[in-house]
Amino acid sequence: MRKRTVPGGAKAGGAQAAPADAAGMRSERPLRVIHALKHGKRGNGSVHVAVDLACCQADSGMDVWFAAAPGAYDELLRGHGVRVVEQPEPTSVASFTQAVSRLLSLVRETDADVIHAHMMSSAVAAWAVSRVTSVTTVTTVHNSFDAHWWLMRAGKVMVAVSEAERALLIERGVPERKLRVVLNGTIGSAREELPPDDLGLLRRPGIVAVSGLHGRKGVHDLIRAFELVAGDYPQWHLNIVGWGPDRDVLEAQAGAAGLTDSVHFLGPSLTPWVQLEQSEIFASAALAEPFGLNVSEARAAGCAVVATAVGGVPEILEHGAAGRLVPPGDPDAMAAALRSLMADPTELARARSESARGTAWLATSRAAAEYAAVYREAVPRRRIRRLARPATTVHRDVADRRKRPIGTRAREGDIAR
Repeated sequence: MRKRTVPGGAKAGGAQAAPADAAGMRSERPLRVIHALKHGKRGNGSVHVAVDLACCQADSGMDVWFAAAPGAYDELLRGHGVRVVEQPEPTSVASFTQAVSRLLSLVRETDADVIHAHMMSSAVAAWAVSRVTSVTTVTTVHNSFDAHWWLMRAGKVMVAVSEAERALLIERGVPERKLRVVLNGTIGSAREELPPDDLGLLRRPGIVAVSGLHGRKGVHDLIRAFELVAGDYPQWHLNIVGWGPDRDVLEAQAGAAGLTDSVHFLGPSLTPWVQLEQSEIFASAALAEPFGLNVSEARAAGCAVVATAVGGVPEILEHGAAGRLVPPGDPDAMAAALRSLMADPTELARARSESARGTAWLATSRAAAEYAAVYREAVPRRRIRRLARPATTVHRDVADRRKRPIGTRAREGDIAR
């Protein structure tokens, strides 16, 4: 089990009590939040964000529920004081109707302030419940690349996971006043407490990809890029951590390129930082990536990073200061960036140092504090008077790291109440 730490010396755990009034009595209650998802399965970035956020919020003193079909993280959530509520996975009209009914019952039983929906079906269910209760719905748009992304507009507030995603959503017609930006946090994740998955020792020196094995992730481009450099650096290996429907096709691609002995498909891992910490270089050839949790995790592990400049990835890499950015769908450019690191140990060491430097803003505690601010802005004032003020604070360097354009943050009261 890995010890959970947060950069900057802050403690990741520890529940915060509601503040006392002048008489020493706790007169206000904590914010009550329900995280709503279709499922809680492993290998899903939306699930990972929701789990990290729920645990961090419960640790800080919020009352938190996690409403989803049974998943891989239920015991971890319970260990942090999150109340896990089993929901049917909405795969039909009947199961969706049942999910809405159970969510409505949960809101009425808990007097929840916020439903935070992370998936499209849960956003629609949350909207339906909000029509007959006083609960406020917040949605996070994790999958803007999905054809049905627009269902996330069901939230009173929509959260984009990067400035690039915010711009994309505005371009698609989402009103600016409805949008907020909260970059995901991965450092100090409660998931780091899980027993490490044993995938064996990685072959080194190594490039690692932590990725789903499907077209959007561009793993085929990464294998092609590795093929272009492997002949000059036969001691190097490409280790691919993940699973997906394209595994057989990708293995065939590596075999046809003569890379069977140097490209290794290791399968999925609930604890990918174990593999990242064994690697010299992390590479992502994604064709679309609203944020890129794996890029953030690679920085925390001290990998040199080569990644495509899509979605929120440039923001995680500080627009090139913390890693090499290449165009998507361009294996030649990816190969050139990899070659520059593989060929020069001094340059590789420098790139690893730059990647690991200044990562405090990627903490889950920072994301949790920013979401708390979003909730409090969105919840009607008549309810907010009853709530305890949040104990967490936002890292002061967040604005600098984001390079946020002027005018991005909406003014107080811009959300329609």
